[in-house]
Amino acid sequence: MLAVRIDHFGPPSELLIQELPKPNLASDEVLVEVHAAGINPSDVKNVLGNMQHTTVPRTPGRDFAGIVVEGPQSLIGTEVWGTGGDIGFTRDGTHAQYIALPKEAVTPKPRNLSIQEAGSIGVTYVTAWSCIDAAQLAAGETVLVIGATGGVGSAAMQIAKWKGAHVLGTVRRESDRDLAQQSGADIVINLADKELSEAVLAATDSKGASVILDTVGGPMFEPCLQSLAHKGRLTEISSPAKERRVSFDLIDFYHRETRLFGVDSRALDARACASILGRLTLGFEAGALRPPVAGINRYSLQDAITAYGQVLNRSATGRVMLAPNSI
Repeated sequence: MLAVRIDHFGPPSELLIQELPKPNLASDEVLVEVHAAGINPSDVKNVLGNMQHTTVPRTPGRDFAGIVVEGPQSLIGTEVWGTGGDIGFTRDGTHAQYIALPKEAVTPKPRNLSIQEAGSIGVTYVTAWSCIDAAQLAAGETVLVIGATGGVGSAAMQIAKWKGAHVLGTVRRESDRDLAQQSGADIVINLADKELSEAVLAATDSKGASVILDTVGGPMFEPCLQSLAHKGRLTEISSPAKERRVSFDLIDFYHRETRLFGVDSRALDARACASILGRLTLGFEAGALRPPVAGINRYSLQDAITAYGQVLNRSATGRVMLAPNSI
């Protein structure tokens, strides 16, 4: 089979495209013929050597959708999707024509998603779900999503709407307003011309947001705290590499009885992610969730270096996906 390989950490231009033997299956595993495999920013960071615990040589890639071709007879021919914090880091990943996984790590893809759509959104939806689950979002509450047009941000707004929340989303360009609204924002806040806490208080009758999902971190951390309602919950998933430390008013923090949650999708292995994707499937098949509005950029496995470069340079609009086995 053909696979992308990391034999040392460095820029994507130094990735290898190699012929490897098909994986041999253990008794509890399935072999998936990969038809779609998204490239996430974490995959690029992995190639660069910025992710902990990765061993080389390694096939990178977390997200996938494809067809089970070996394993239990009941699963043969099933179109499945998946992702995992172990895939591509401590076990070979999805940027290959085939991947071997525990049978509990795959779940049937939503019937109304194409294989390309299902294979390019696993990390974003699992992360968004994990944030909303950590914050224990309830119907009728107000959610603020920082970074409304990003992958996790748009997924979080859709999941929040599905759960009956009122959704605010932030953008930094007026041209992104329509995209944020299409992704589920009831109110869009343009941070280029409005201060966050002032805009949130104006949109919530001075109450603040019940839950905030901050996909940016760094300089957004303190403004997010100032935008929370009493007993509000803030979830953090990211930080700029050069601004890892933040400061805030601790007295204000405890007087508001604020809750702070860190969410790390890398802590969820492929089995745990399959369980979450199974729950998300209900939302997709009910029409409450849908694939990214911005679309998908599709590359062959042989063009993986170019595709990785698109993600590294943030030069693509929409998701970037490899198609190891064209349908």
